[in-house]
Amino acid sequence: MRFLRVVLLALWSMSAAPLQARRPLPIGVVFSCGPEDSMFRSSLGGIKRARSELDVKITSYLCNYNSAEYEKAVAEAARRNRLVLAVGSPLAEAVDTAARAHESVDFVLLDAKSVNPGVSSVLFHQSEASYLAGVLAVRLAARRNSRKIGIILGERGEKTPAMLDFLLGFEQGAKDADGRATLLKRSVQSWNDPQKAKAIARAMHDEGAQVIFQAAGLSGNGVVEAAIEEGFYVIGVDEPQERLAPGVVLTAVLKRFDLALFDVISARVGGHLRRGATLHYRLWNRGVELSWTSNALIPDELRRELERLSYRIVDRAIRVASCYNDDGTFKAALKPLPPEFSFSGAGKR
Repeated sequence: MRFLRVVLLALWSMSAAPLQARRPLPIGVVFSCGPEDSMFRSSLGGIKRARSELDVKITSYLCNYNSAEYEKAVAEAARRNRLVLAVGSPLAEAVDTAARAHESVDFVLLDAKSVNPGVSSVLFHQSEASYLAGVLAVRLAARRNSRKIGIILGERGEKTPAMLDFLLGFEQGAKDADGRATLLKRSVQSWNDPQKAKAIARAMHDEGAQVIFQAAGLSGNGVVEAAIEEGFYVIGVDEPQERLAPGVVLTAVLKRFDLALFDVISARVGGHLRRGATLHYRLWNRGVELSWTSNALIPDELRRELERLSYRIVDRAIRVASCYNDDGTFKAALKPLPPEFSFSGAGKR
């Protein structure tokens, strides 16, 4: 694994100016989300590790999904720091604007591909881990004599490629596990509306979904609340969310923001950060994965099946659909998702 880390960091060729001796590198980390969001909590480990192991000074800026704050926060971070890390695809436009105004500052956009050739990008291929989640969902639903599962996402897929990538992998895994499985799919249309997500989850359960995958930011907490009340299973996102409800949350599709943040900061400190480069995080480098909970909700034989499938994905024996081209750009040829995913009325389980 140490070798893989070296290989990853070597992909960022040298271009950044060397640090001045004995002067910590000032870094601004801007989050589109707030402190309670799983994306922020997933990132904390990387920030803490960088502060502990590297000569850096890190300041965090949280926008709480307030779009009016995006441009102001990124601009403020650019004025005060030499490296700006923008965590969350909603910050893409603000990063582009700031990068054109602050040419001496290095910018990295995480969870989206920047259109600015001077901005580095970090992409998570969440479809690969979502494939495993789809298999898991179908297997656990079958134990409840159901072929219905659900997925609840945040912003519209055509605006947020990551959301579509979650859906593509989850649906492919579910269909490969059981060609007769039915996938109910909806969008909350917000990263921060737990009550709406809760209502959607309850309606999905009324229609028969026994396992629901939520990738909707802070809205996803409403899905967990519904599961506790209604008695269905949930698959979480970004961080091990089993702690939210150990008897309800099966596992989570992890996007290792902690790993990516530390890698990027290390590259900049070491002088290996190339502007415009794109770093890809997949199953093979553990940039995405399942949290592999140790609870008793997942039988050992199913855990072993998921492990075998993960190796097959790494070996490319299973090719998981993705919304990204090889260079990280969005596949414009894919049909955009409608404002609200198709969803029929309540029915019998």
